[in-house]
Amino acid sequence: MTTVHLKKVGFIVCLLIPQLFLLAKTSKVDATTGLEAADPNVRDLQLLTKWFEGAFDNDEQIWVEGRSDWWGTADEKHDQIHAVHKRIKADSIGPYVFYIEEYVNNDPEQVGRQRIVSFHSEGETPGIRMKIYFLKDAKKYLLASETHAQLIQNVSLTSLFGLDGCDVIFQRVGDQYHGSMAEKACQFGEGDKRRYSVHDMIVSEKQYWRVDRTFLTSDDSFYKGHPNAEPHKMRKVNFYNCEVSFYEKAYYLPGEKDKKYKNLRVHDQGGTAYVENPVDGKTYFIQLRNKEYPFYALEDADFFFLRLKEKGQQESVALGFAEPKAKTIGFQMNWASAICECEK
Repeated sequence: MTTVHLKKVGFIVCLLIPQLFLLAKTSKVDATTGLEAADPNVRDLQLLTKWFEGAFDNDEQIWVEGRSDWWGTADEKHDQIHAVHKRIKADSIGPYVFYIEEYVNNDPEQVGRQRIVSFHSEGETPGIRMKIYFLKDAKKYLLASETHAQLIQNVSLTSLFGLDGCDVIFQRVGDQYHGSMAEKACQFGEGDKRRYSVHDMIVSEKQYWRVDRTFLTSDDSFYKGHPNAEPHKMRKVNFYNCEVSFYEKAYYLPGEKDKKYKNLRVHDQGGTAYVENPVDGKTYFIQLRNKEYPFYALEDADFFFLRLKEKGQQESVALGFAEPKAKTIGFQMNWASAICECEK
C-alpha cells in the first residue's frame, strides 16, 4: 500500500512541475515595478532607484580641497554642487522617474542643471538603463516655482526632448552601481565643435559620484570638464530642524528685542540658514557639517559641527561639536543659542 501511495504522489508532482514552469514563463508584468517577475534586474532596479533618491552635496570635497595641505592644483578644484533627485509619478514615461535639479556654490538660485531621468531594466541582459531627458521650458519646473508641484506630476514626453545615444547603463559592482554611456555614442554640436560626452556615475547607499567630460570627435582631444576626470563626490544629506534665538540682555533675562527662529530646515553637508539679529541689525547664518578627516590616521578623527557666522566675515562666532551623525547638536551663549534635531 505504501509503495503505491508514493508512486501516486510522485506522479502528481511530475504533473505539477510543467504547470509551474508554464506559469513562470507566462507571468504578467508587475503593476508596481513594471517588470516581469522573472526579470533578472528586478532587485537591482529597486535598490538603485532607492539609493538614487534624495539630496546630495559635495561640501566634504570642497572642504578638503580648500585646505592648505590638499595635494591637488588650483585647476583641479571642484565647484560645489547640491543635487536633488525627486522621484515623481509620470506613468507615460515609466514607473521609475526622477526630476533632477542642481545648484552651485551653495546658492539655490544658481541652478546649473535640470533633467528628467527614467530607469528601465535591460531585460534578459544584466544591467539598468537610465534615459536622460531635457525640459523644453525648464524654468517652469524649478523647485522654487509656484507651478512646480502641479507641472511635475503631469510631465509627459511632449514636454521633453532627448539626445540619441546618451543613455547611461548601470552595472552592479560590489555594493555600488557604476554607470557609463556607450563609447562615443552621445554626440552633439556642429562643425569643428562636434563633440561626444563621457558621462560616468557611481551610486551607493550614501554617495553619488559623477563626472562629465566632452571630447572633440575630430581628434578625441579634451574639450570641457574636469581636467583629470576626478568626479564630483556628493554625499547623501540628512536634514535637521533647527531653532536659533537671539537675546537682547541674556538668555535668562527677557528683552523686547529677543527673537526666535523656528523650523529652519538645514542639511548636514554644509547646509545653511540665514537669520537677522534685531539687537545689532546684522545678518548671521548657521551651518551644519559632518566631516571625515582624510589627512591622518587619527583615532576619532571624524566630527560633526554646527557654527554661527556673521555674513561676510571669515571667522565663526560660535561653534558646537558632536559625534559624527549625531541626532542633536547645539550651542548656548549669553546672547545667542541654537539647536538642531535630525528629522529621522
